[in-house]
Amino acid sequence: MRSMIAAAIDMGVGVMNGGRSTRWSLDEKNYSQGWWVPLGVVVVAAATWGSLGFVEGGCQPGPRGGCVAADGYELRSWVVYLASMPTLFVVVTGLTADRWPPVLGIAAGGAACGLYTLTQGHTIPHLIMAAALFALSITAPTLAWRRRRAARAE
Repeated sequence: MRSMIAAAIDMGVGVMNGGRSTRWSLDEKNYSQGWWVPLGVVVVAAATWGSLGFVEGGCQPGPRGGCVAADGYELRSWVVYLASMPTLFVVVTGLTADRWPPVLGIAAGGAACGLYTLTQGHTIPHLIMAAALFALSITAPTLAWRRRRAARAE
């Protein structure tokens, strides 16, 4: 007997289309959608802005140990917390896709956020963060180009 969760997963996320429910998945058609570009930029920008709060404000020991945001940077710590899973999903998709919209979103977001990071300061943590963002913006298109080139060669 199948559980209700398994049945819901098999049905997919339904979208009403003239009274009918259609199945949604991350297939070739969805990877080619233009909304991946602004999604990549916004998600990388949110994660960068939140992470810069830890770079600029530092960590303070929390009441139960661990690292909490310094005074004045609490909002940024919440942004990092809330943007962590979307960032992971969008970045992994941008690094593993062979379609250009997700890749361009990650590349544009990485380049823009790397420049923004450099405008905020030139300390060692700022430079490391900017270097990681620039590396991300170069790596995504390179991997997609190699994947597409390998697919054409077969």
